[in-house]
Amino acid sequence: MQQRGLLIVLMAAVTWSLSVAADTVATRLEPASYPYPYDDPYVATTTVAIMKGRESLLAGDILDRRLIILTGRDDTHLLEGMGALRYRFYRQRGPAPLIFIVPGVGSTAYAGSAAYMAELLAGHGFHVVVLPSPFSWNFALAASAAGFPGLVREDSKDLYAAMQRVLGDIKAHYQAKIRGIGMLGLSQGALYAAHISQIDSLQRSIGLDTYLLVNPPVDVLATIGKIDEMADLGRDFKAGQKRNLEDYAFGTAAKAMRQDTEAPGYFADWDKRLQLTPKQMKYLIGKAFRSAVGDTLYVIEQAYRPGLLKTPVSWGYRSGRLEEAREHPVMRYVTTGLIPRLRQFGDSSMSVEALNENSSLKYVGTALAGNSKVFLMHNRDDFLVSAEDLEYLEGIFRERAKIYPRGGHLGNLWYSVNRQDIVGVFRHMQGSR
Repeated sequence: MQQRGLLIVLMAAVTWSLSVAADTVATRLEPASYPYPYDDPYVATTTVAIMKGRESLLAGDILDRRLIILTGRDDTHLLEGMGALRYRFYRQRGPAPLIFIVPGVGSTAYAGSAAYMAELLAGHGFHVVVLPSPFSWNFALAASAAGFPGLVREDSKDLYAAMQRVLGDIKAHYQAKIRGIGMLGLSQGALYAAHISQIDSLQRSIGLDTYLLVNPPVDVLATIGKIDEMADLGRDFKAGQKRNLEDYAFGTAAKAMRQDTEAPGYFADWDKRLQLTPKQMKYLIGKAFRSAVGDTLYVIEQAYRPGLLKTPVSWGYRSGRLEEAREHPVMRYVTTGLIPRLRQFGDSSMSVEALNENSSLKYVGTALAGNSKVFLMHNRDDFLVSAEDLEYLEGIFRERAKIYPRGGHLGNLWYSVNRQDIVGVFRHMQGSR
């Protein structure tokens, strides 16, 4: 049976990469064969802001669940009753393979991009579970053993444990019949999926069949530096200008989202509708990342009081501290919060360099190179990775990698070619379906 399963995975790899040459190199789509509409990677990336789910399935149910993972987390001051892990289960009404989706940094189980992907896969006959990112306020409070996310190696262990608990929960409460399990990681979620692939290959507590990593970062510190650099562009705008800019972007996205995502023009002419300069888009993207991290920092401060945030907080006034958290540089959290915490509880020699090494994709690179179950999709113009990063990924994944010429960071998840390719990676799990 194990040999047959391996054969199926290898056949899926061949099917997914029909254009791969005999020397087994990564598939690089050329611009002429990939008519994605946006050449600007920042315009492409901002389309993530209007990704959403339709909140319905033609043949299945969307179920919201709360699961206590760690005891005592429900009693955190000002966060009472919020210590359960929140996940979404997209259930088929019969036996089906199940795909775990882990979204990017700061995202909960209700992130628009994750909901969009979940409904895509559920629409093709898969059970789907969407989990919060290990670097989100919900996971940090409910399922992070250390409570200070950021060391990817340890966060992935917490995620793996949570996945096992969730599997038990859906089987117990919904009698879900599961025929094989896969995992889709988006952005930072793809980095966690890469580490999970090594954990599961050793422990086999879940037995994951197939993984797809979409736009994973390679060098974590370089990615953080880029995010902070973009967010810091806000220094060039006055306070009123930033408020107006953020209100305008929010209003434009809200107007777009009144339509059905399946409408022919939903993602069309986004560059003309948004009408922002490159600098403004970079700032808004960086600010969105930093704000998502800030929500997690707010919870960490409430739960463990490390002194990262200084604004007073009470039952009657919380917005000031939350605003401070959302302006907090990500690298400052690493250097003044995470590193001291890791030194205090376990590793007295922990440094920024050691953290980066243990949290990078290269940390599990050898395991990924030898694991035929793990596939990669990435974009040549993703500004969060370098040309050297992409070259490294292509060398690791070879025929299991597909590189698109455009799309920025996750900005082509909605594009028809990418949708088909994503479903295609997992299709073999359905057998003769």
